[in-house]
Amino acid sequence: MALTYSWRQLIDRIWRHINNDFPGADYTVSENEMLLYINEAMSFGLVGQVYNGAKVLGSLEMPEAYLVTFQLAPLQEDTISKYWYSSMPQPPLSLPLGYSVNRVYFANAVNGQGTDCYAIKAKRVGRRLNMPLQFGVRYWIENGKIWLAASNNTSLLNQNCYIQMPSTRAVSLTDQINLPDDATKMIFDMVVARLKERLQLPQDIVQDDLPAGNKSS
Repeated sequence: MALTYSWRQLIDRIWRHINNDFPGADYTVSENEMLLYINEAMSFGLVGQVYNGAKVLGSLEMPEAYLVTFQLAPLQEDTISKYWYSSMPQPPLSLPLGYSVNRVYFANAVNGQGTDCYAIKAKRVGRRLNMPLQFGVRYWIENGKIWLAASNNTSLLNQNCYIQMPSTRAVSLTDQINLPDDATKMIFDMVVARLKERLQLPQDIVQDDLPAGNKSS
C-alpha cells in the first residue's frame, strides 16, 4: 500500500526541523501562517516547473500531480449580459490560457460527461461576438469568477459544471498533499528559508575557500 502524506505531516516536518536545528528559536509561527508559505512556495515552484518544461516549439508541459477537478457551485445567470457565471474554487495561477485552467466540462449521472468547453481570453469577449462562434460553450475567467456562454444561447440552468486546474491550495490539514514527490524537497527548502527570515534565526556560514592564517609565532 502506498503511503500518503497530509498537509499536517508536512507542517510537522518543518516544525521538527526548525526546533531540532535551532533549539533556542522562539517558534511563534501559526499553522495558518505556515500554510501561506507552503501555498506560496507551491505556486512559485509549479509555475517555474511549467515554464522550465517549455519546448522549443512553444508547447508547455503540465505536472499532472498538481491537477485537481472541482465541481463548480450552481451556475447563475447575469440579468444584464445573460452570461452564466460561478465562483472559482481558487484563483488561477499565472500561467498561459489553457494551463491556468486545464479543462471545463459538463456532466451528469444520466448522460455522463459532455464535450469540453473552449477557453477564450477575457479581453476578447466583446470582439468574439463579431466573429463566427465555435459550436459549444465558451468560458473565460474574470478575477474570482468563471463566465460561460453557449454559442446558441442555450440556458445552462441546473447544469453540473466541472473545472480541472492546477491546485496549490490546502483546504484541510488532513487532506492528502497534491504534490509530486520530487517537488517536496523544493517546497520544504523554500518554506524553511522563509521561516528563517521570518524568525530572524542566526546561521553559521562556513567558507572552505579561505586561505590559511599565519601560524608562525
